[in-house]
Amino acid sequence: MLAALVAWPLSAAETKPASPKTVLCLTVKDQRGETVVKVVVDTSETPDLADWGKRAGEACAKWTPRISTLLASDGFDPPKSVTLRFQNDKKGVAGTSGDKITIAAAYVRGHTNDFGMVIHELTHVVQAYPKEKEGFTKPGWLVEGIADYIRLYHFEPSAPRPHLNPDNTSYCDGYKTAAAFMAWIEKRNAGIIKRLNAALREGVFKEKLFQDCAGKPLDVLWRDFADSLRKK
Repeated sequence: MLAALVAWPLSAAETKPASPKTVLCLTVKDQRGETVVKVVVDTSETPDLADWGKRAGEACAKWTPRISTLLASDGFDPPKSVTLRFQNDKKGVAGTSGDKITIAAAYVRGHTNDFGMVIHELTHVVQAYPKEKEGFTKPGWLVEGIADYIRLYHFEPSAPRPHLNPDNTSYCDGYKTAAAFMAWIEKRNAGIIKRLNAALREGVFKEKLFQDCAGKPLDVLWRDFADSLRKK
């Protein structure tokens, strides 16, 4: 399914009015007329963010298939729908549950250029990791690190890279720190992020996978990465 998706260029997103509670519905179709993804943007609580929400929805329509390709794995069906909902009373920045992204309106009003935040949350939709169960725990640093890797090294490739102090940071910090670490490993072991993501998605991830894919334990890889920062 994914190979066909990559082979068929996407048509322009079609925009049409949605229900009264939503601003718009963006539907992206392939050349065969089949729906690739539908993005619903709900700014009913925040009409002042309608234009921003439209741009965020367009970014999701464009990037859902791209992220699905970057994080492809056997048997995985890319998400067919994504919903963005803006809420006035939400604290923090944003959160994702399933295919629904809830965004704090106050944050957007103060950070009107941060569409990368939306791509980070969209990556969580595509990750589609199962709930934790006995014998399987998702390392939060890696989950967030992969999401920020997609954001920083694919969606925002020209953005300034995070400046990390190798003496007081750790991959356990997650987010941008883990993203930089993942980018460094990927450069030396092409395809490792896909393998890590696949194991997380299948609920079989073990830290030993770093040794299997990169030839060294996780902590040794981090020390090598930290040493590379000291040399710069």
